[in-house]
Amino acid sequence: MRRRVGDRGGMSLVELLATLLILAVLLALAYPSWQRFQAQQSLRYAAAQVATDLREAQERAKAERRPYRTIFTSGSPQYRVEAVAGGFVHQVVLGGCESPTTHQPIFSAPTCVKPTADATVQFSAFGRPDGSYSIVLQNAAGTATVTVTGGGGIQYDAP
Repeated sequence: MRRRVGDRGGMSLVELLATLLILAVLLALAYPSWQRFQAQQSLRYAAAQVATDLREAQERAKAERRPYRTIFTSGSPQYRVEAVAGGFVHQVVLGGCESPTTHQPIFSAPTCVKPTADATVQFSAFGRPDGSYSIVLQNAAGTATVTVTGGGGIQYDAP
């Protein structure tokens, strides 16, 4: 039985190279969008994380009947939640600032989220903040704001 000319099995080397070239171009076009998406997700996660940790400090203050504070340092992705009189200390690294494989800090990564100003949010023994606060977080995707109202409400706004 003879094979017909149009009845080939498989692809030629030229067809394979053309397919790989098209895939490479598509990946090169998609990569910047993927980086922006990762940075935006890191910013959203960090805003939710800060709001959660502020609520934790507030609830601990109420439960233990002693003051708690959360300390942010401008330009540093690390912050602390601690009891004012000592004891409990929780050190946190904001999202996007750790290597996914080694979990070591990478503070220069574009996804790394950092507060734009120093702030210390303190809650009384009854869970009331000593003032109103706006914690502004920033990375390559933009900014997100975590707000603590004078009445004790905590909310965040992220892109």
